[in-house]
Amino acid sequence: MFITISATAHAGEVIDIHDYVPPKVMPKPSAHWDPMALPKYSDEAALDDVWVRAWLLLDIDAQGHVTRFKFLNRPGYGLEPIAADEAWRLSFQPARDNRNQPTETLVVWRIEWPSYGWLTDLFHSVQRWPEPQKRISLRNEANVSPAMFVPCKGSGPLNLSSLHPVYRDCSMPDLTKINVERWVERPTQR
Repeated sequence: MFITISATAHAGEVIDIHDYVPPKVMPKPSAHWDPMALPKYSDEAALDDVWVRAWLLLDIDAQGHVTRFKFLNRPGYGLEPIAADEAWRLSFQPARDNRNQPTETLVVWRIEWPSYGWLTDLFHSVQRWPEPQKRISLRNEANVSPAMFVPCKGSGPLNLSSLHPVYRDCSMPDLTKINVERWVERPTQR
């Protein structure tokens, strides 16, 4: 939401002040979104057996539709078209403003492709994230994703004796690209 305040300074002169007011309630993915589903893989990503993340800035309208997006981190490996398809499939319960009215907003969104070999060797599927495993510690009991036990890229030497030695992409969105990257507009439907 942008607030526009207009004031007449001199005859015929108007001053516009734009300010961003964050929504009171952020958008939530629609009920049909499955957080355990994995996106498709490109041949290049599967053959190179890489773990990759894409970060997108989504522009969501007051009806909860993604109208456009920007890449904050591009995944490479031929995955950009797949990331775009994933973005266009998303829909949300719209954000709400201070008056509880639906409003447009921007959201940073992650799309992740775990290592193809890690998924097939250990979990025999590339369609869903592996189920969290119950871990018990002295303090509590928690469900933990098996991905949490894969070391992040740049965290040190790779354990070559593990069942499938691979580094995880733990990158965060590059927010410096917000004003640099171009918007990818929703394709027009025919």
